[in-house]
Amino acid sequence: MELEIAKSEFQRTLIMLGAFVVGLIFVIANYFILDRTIVAYYGGASNYFTTVAWVIVMIAYELVILFLIARMVRKRMRLSYTFKVVHSFIEVTFPGAVLFYMVDVQGMLSFVDSAVVFLYALFIILSVLHLDFKINVLVGLLAALQYAGIVYYGFHFADVKDSYRVTVPENSLYLRSMVMLICAAAAGFVSEEVKRRIKKAFDWQQQKQDMQELLGQQVSHEVAEALVADRTSSRKQEATVLALDLRDFTRFAEYRTPDEIHEFQNKIFGPILDVIHMHQGIVNQIMGDGLMATFGTPNSNPLHADMAFQAALSILHKVKELCASGIIPETRVGIGLHSGLVITGNIGSKARKQYSISGSAVIIAFRVEQLTKELDSELLITEEVKNRILVGKATLTSLGAKPLKGFGTSMSIYRVDV
Repeated sequence: MELEIAKSEFQRTLIMLGAFVVGLIFVIANYFILDRTIVAYYGGASNYFTTVAWVIVMIAYELVILFLIARMVRKRMRLSYTFKVVHSFIEVTFPGAVLFYMVDVQGMLSFVDSAVVFLYALFIILSVLHLDFKINVLVGLLAALQYAGIVYYGFHFADVKDSYRVTVPENSLYLRSMVMLICAAAAGFVSEEVKRRIKKAFDWQQQKQDMQELLGQQVSHEVAEALVADRTSSRKQEATVLALDLRDFTRFAEYRTPDEIHEFQNKIFGPILDVIHMHQGIVNQIMGDGLMATFGTPNSNPLHADMAFQAALSILHKVKELCASGIIPETRVGIGLHSGLVITGNIGSKARKQYSISGSAVIIAFRVEQLTKELDSELLITEEVKNRILVGKATLTSLGAKPLKGFGTSMSIYRVDV
């Protein structure tokens, strides 16, 4: 939130700088091109260019402030309240100094009715971007007191030239100070409302991020995003399903303590999950002795089959590496791959939803994985996968058509040797 406030302060200063640059260009253009009678009205070229010099000083000041705020934003530093108060005081004092110089030194009381006065309005309007009610009111109060004080001094103490007196009543000028205060209060309320909405949006974004991080500990990042986005509509899409099973896990667990089982699962599933994520797959479900992953969901990927195939090869290599290094005991896995249409979507109620992958392609992948036990293989793929992949250095061996439990027809199965 503090960073957003600093960015808002940077934006306010940038707008202020732009306004002064445009004003400087207009003032210079007016002197050389537009209307020279205005120059004479405000005391001639010397006074005119004195005002130009003040504007240049203010541009330089805003550039310095812009640099300081930019550095604070880069370093994610907090803008102190004192910094904003001093900065606001200096800005508001700028038109006051110009007005006082013209009234006291040049004897031009008419300057209190000049365009310079509108700078107070500019400061009050842009004070909204301070996102601080107290600063908004302070800007308005400073502007009102400065202007009222200069008007009072001009009418009662300054040595004003007869040709530069004002035709409007003194009290009507004090009304401008009251309007400044009212505008400052309104700017303050707007500022607080903007700040409240920014904070609300920031809090919501933070809650969403926290939710995704929490879900990300249970499911993949992509599934977490799908759940948070509440993609309730189901859809069919092409994907490849990877079903993995740890061989003889029941026998392994029978003689181990719960802590030993848990440690083994972390040591083997951790690297396997990393491999799957590296190949743009998502883990839909982790069982005690296996897992299911999909490639091409929830975000479509035309290379889903090849990604799944390469992931399966990498998993086999990783398991052998873990065994050889002694990180896990000698372990074998069985992997089945199948490509086809799956149905994806969030299933459940408002109280609990789960991102679900279903369809015959999921069932077939698990049936193929079960065949790895019968055929004493670590990786089997269907013809649908085989037709979509680049085999590379792996060797494919056709095992012919194999019947799958629950399906009336047989499917062509291929063994992969690495």
